Amino acid sequence: MVFAAEYNGRPELVVNFGIFSGREATAAEVQRLAQNLLDEVRSVEIVCERRYEFDSEVEATVHQVRVRLPASADGSESELLPLVYEWAYDCIGERRLTP
Repeated sequence: MVFAAEYNGRPELVVNFGIFSGREATAAEVQRLAQNLLDEVRSVEIVCERRYEFDSEVEATVHQVRVRLPASADGSESELLPLVYEWAYDCIGERRLTP
């Protein structure tokens, strides 16, 4: 559900939010994530995205949350991954859309 990646040389954590929740993260949920992260790092950028993927047989909408950490936080993504996972798990448990 959450994995570490890199964006323009900066560490980031990616949450495949929509796959597990069937929805996008709300603004209040993103704010809660930011507050939790700011207890651990000085600054953070959170990107919520909706991507559409198509091929000749399938189409999909992907909802992801990307937590972009400052370059100075390099190496701390492994420490922050459990915090982001817990946030995602709590959000999904609180409000899940089912098809």
